Amino acid sequence: MRPILFVLPQLPLNVLWLLLCAIAALSVFFAARTARLAMAQSSTRLVAETSQMASHAPSQSALNAALAPLGLGLVVALFLWIWSRNAITLHSYGLMLVLGFGTAAWLSCREAARRGVNPNIILDLALPLLFVSVLFCRILYIILSPSQFPTLGDMVRIWDGGLSFHGSLVAAPLVVWYFAHKNKLRFGQLADCIAPSAFLGYSIARIGCLLNGCCYGGVCDPRLPWAMQFPDEAHRGFWTPPSHPAQLYSSFMALGLFFLMQRLKDKPQWNCFSGQLTLLFFALYAVERFIMEIFRNGATSSDVFGQRWLTLAQFVSIVGLVVIAALWTMLSRRSRSSHRAIASN
Repeated sequence: MRPILFVLPQLPLNVLWLLLCAIAALSVFFAARTARLAMAQSSTRLVAETSQMASHAPSQSALNAALAPLGLGLVVALFLWIWSRNAITLHSYGLMLVLGFGTAAWLSCREAARRGVNPNIILDLALPLLFVSVLFCRILYIILSPSQFPTLGDMVRIWDGGLSFHGSLVAAPLVVWYFAHKNKLRFGQLADCIAPSAFLGYSIARIGCLLNGCCYGGVCDPRLPWAMQFPDEAHRGFWTPPSHPAQLYSSFMALGLFFLMQRLKDKPQWNCFSGQLTLLFFALYAVERFIMEIFRNGATSSDVFGQRWLTLAQFVSIVGLVVIAALWTMLSRRSRSSHRAIASN
């Protein structure tokens, strides 16, 4: 049984239709309002352009601006429809996941403003980033543990648990790249606004893992004052022996890495090229995860290549560090070459 904070009773149908009508009206109102503002701003910027460009660009800008309120309204309507068919149960893990994501998004907006990037871009990408990341985390978990999902319904029931964080490491760059391309920014420029805050969100989410009783460590000395027992994933209905609370270890380490990145984000040597802070985040996460797997090995992590001393996550961390080192070297050389070319001119 997952830890439950509270349950919202099923939404009555008459209330559902009333709320759907209100959401539709508000979505159309705000879509029209943002479209008018975007068209006015685009027309002002394009005064010096040709009449053909001026007639096309504002309408395109207005369409893009109107999509955000309409999309948000659609998501809220979908949530209400689901609520009308099922009671909404708030689990502690879900609360901490959303709290961590929201905190990281808020800090990312502040960092974007400090770097001269429009914070609204962070707000626009936040919801798609959360949705796509959770989707990829679920897909990866299903791939790694197919026996736990015999039916399609089991795969969809994401509220019952089953996410692999590595899925978000694939999903997040894709979403950030799309929004960077859409707003005519460099990928690294936008990603560097998010990277310094990511560890704080991760730290908070790991507290959710502790409350959920998942991702625990292996057996430890029962005399340790922080030794804990968790629902045994391998033997349902039983508890583990006193074990390492690996979730807390990970949370504390991620919090320390968050403060480290907050200190480094202003240093010129860590901003030599666009995306350097993002690569630093991935490198530090790979190291953090490699260390955490030492405690989780044999409990909630699987071996690879038949080697009990090496887990799958540790192997991925090693491969990731090699790729990061290659990208770092390539981008550093390219940055130095550009600086030399500018200096010679």
